[in-house]
Amino acid sequence: MTTVEAAGATEWLPIGQEPHPPGSITHLAVLRSDEHSLLSRADGQLDAASEPAAGLYHHDTRHLSRLRVTLGGLEPLVLDAHETEHGLSAIATNPPLISREGEAVPGQALTLRRRRVLVDVLFEALSVSNYGPRPLTVELRIEFDADFADIFEVRGYERTTPRGAITVERELSRVCFRYAGLDGVQRRTVIRFAIPPHRLSDRVAVFRLRLEPRQTAMVELDVSTATLPGDRRLADAANEVRRRQRAWLEGMTRIETDDDAVNDVLRRSLLDVEALQGTHQGMHYLAAGVPWFDTLFGRDSLISGIMLLAFRPELLASALELLAAYQATSHDPARESEPGKIPHELRWGEIANLGEVPFGRYYGSVDATPLFIVAAHEYLLWTGDTERVQGLWPNIEAAYRWCVESAARGPRGFLAYARETAAGLENQGWKDSHDAIVWPSGTFARPPIALVEVQAYLAAALRAYPAMAEALGQRVPDEAWDAAGRLELAFEAAFGHDEHGYCLAVDGEGEAVPTPASNAGHVLWAGAARPERAARVGEMLLEHDMFSGWGVRTLGSSIAGFNPLGYHTGSVWPHDNALILAGLRNYGLDDHAMELADALLEAALAFPQHRLPELFSGDSREYRAVPTPYPVASRPQAWAAAAIPYLMTTMLGLRPGAPDQLTIARPLLPRAMDEVRIRNLRVGRGAVDLTFRRGAGTVAVEVGRITGPVQVTFKA
Repeated sequence: MTTVEAAGATEWLPIGQEPHPPGSITHLAVLRSDEHSLLSRADGQLDAASEPAAGLYHHDTRHLSRLRVTLGGLEPLVLDAHETEHGLSAIATNPPLISREGEAVPGQALTLRRRRVLVDVLFEALSVSNYGPRPLTVELRIEFDADFADIFEVRGYERTTPRGAITVERELSRVCFRYAGLDGVQRRTVIRFAIPPHRLSDRVAVFRLRLEPRQTAMVELDVSTATLPGDRRLADAANEVRRRQRAWLEGMTRIETDDDAVNDVLRRSLLDVEALQGTHQGMHYLAAGVPWFDTLFGRDSLISGIMLLAFRPELLASALELLAAYQATSHDPARESEPGKIPHELRWGEIANLGEVPFGRYYGSVDATPLFIVAAHEYLLWTGDTERVQGLWPNIEAAYRWCVESAARGPRGFLAYARETAAGLENQGWKDSHDAIVWPSGTFARPPIALVEVQAYLAAALRAYPAMAEALGQRVPDEAWDAAGRLELAFEAAFGHDEHGYCLAVDGEGEAVPTPASNAGHVLWAGAARPERAARVGEMLLEHDMFSGWGVRTLGSSIAGFNPLGYHTGSVWPHDNALILAGLRNYGLDDHAMELADALLEAALAFPQHRLPELFSGDSREYRAVPTPYPVASRPQAWAAAAIPYLMTTMLGLRPGAPDQLTIARPLLPRAMDEVRIRNLRVGRGAVDLTFRRGAGTVAVEVGRITGPVQVTFKA
């Protein structure tokens, strides 16, 4: 264990996981756009001294650590504050105060309005109105600072290298902070005021406003990190955001229900996906989550892309191409890379660039590589885009070789992990915290660890590989055609469990770990379960031990290591539940699927802005009327944003069949709705419109406009 000082208190960070930030961000407003993210108080005040996670971030660096507005040096009294689809809006008034000239300003005489829009530049507009009976003079003070803290420092990591130098340049209405990083990267933050302040120092701007009764004064500013704002103002930025969001929604599959609240959830989810987009080396990617994981993660981008195939298949296409560009070609224990492995994460901050942490380009993920093969096949099935997948074929072959060779070295022939570097992740499945994989006694499983869901992903990859080869006219080894079958026989013998359906893992001694956990649900999603075992998994996951009432917990409440606020030891993850839901539907466990779908929708409706966070507490629903937030859950977060759209396509039974064919299997409508309309659902070389209506015990499907050679078939 190592200790660090964070937020004035000693925090313990276990070796073998990325540092988890202290404190809470559940009360903070969060904006994200153009690879920038902003965390502040709900009223817009931003001060890392009092809120350690607050700031404007870009590429894992905090470029703004303070942006605080006062009236005569006093905090305004907040009346209301809201995040909107376009930014943040807050309104406040003044406490009683005395001006510098000794003039009394009665309480509530002034109204301070604050508007904020984030694109590639942060734009802010402040207006002050005098509603008192006589003229007033007020001093509007704006305090600002840039500490250029690395995201790992914010998360509690104690860096070993010294910090670079910060210099400040000041002009008439502009202050520029520059940071000379030890990684050779020059970072900057520019604060610019639309009109010159009456006084401007390195960290404070003062505007002296003389206001007649009913008069309003406006102060605008912008903060830039990479792109300069040019002549743009806040109104221009707001219009830009609206146009971008409208184009994003109009350019994808459109889904609408007869329940306005559910429509709000879907809209929020899809706009979060838009906000999380980034670009690296000319290719688009979907960042994993704000603020801690605001970068490319292999596993996250693949699963999110699969979930969103019915809405935006190009998201998965970009993820596949970018991950292929970073596929490992050599063995490097410090990065845990091996030829063919798909990266776990890429980062561009100073600490990662310096190699203090291995996560700059890190490959410590056991499941990203088989998921790469699965995702490529899913993309091909939905789009028929043989040209793109053909271009990826050398990467798919390399991933396949890694899977087969790595599994051959694992315990009992399974795909397993054991970290190669002490700085790396101790657990390397999607539950990658140090305490995630435990025996029922709470004892940690010993590596090398073969996770149950990873073998299911591998089986799906082994099925997908020859199927893709056949579609592309590629040759594969003869043994590839029955590799999945051989694995599934061994899998059943090693992982099958009469009570839970499947065990959590096989440990380094070759012993099965019979812990009830959500991982088994992924076996159903991957289609690797025997029907009788799938039924038992469904029962186990919806029992009181595993089901909180808001969703399936990561770990059963009867286990010694259970904690409803544990990152992977009792919490509820929306993406985990969405995959489990798809698995239940795969095996015809529709009653369980309906119960889970309703719970997830109700959870989404209970969160602010109808936004599902990365995870939330696994506390039982019987204790609270709303789900309990996890203190430092990322939001927006890619997996969580994709969960509800995927829930809808799963419940409606939408799957690609033969080329240019859509199969609809046993459509169901969650209880919140009686009708769902889908427009421009892309399948292969065409698109189709569909309407689903609840009938007497059935769901009727109306096939509307079809463009291109799309065929719609129905499956019981």
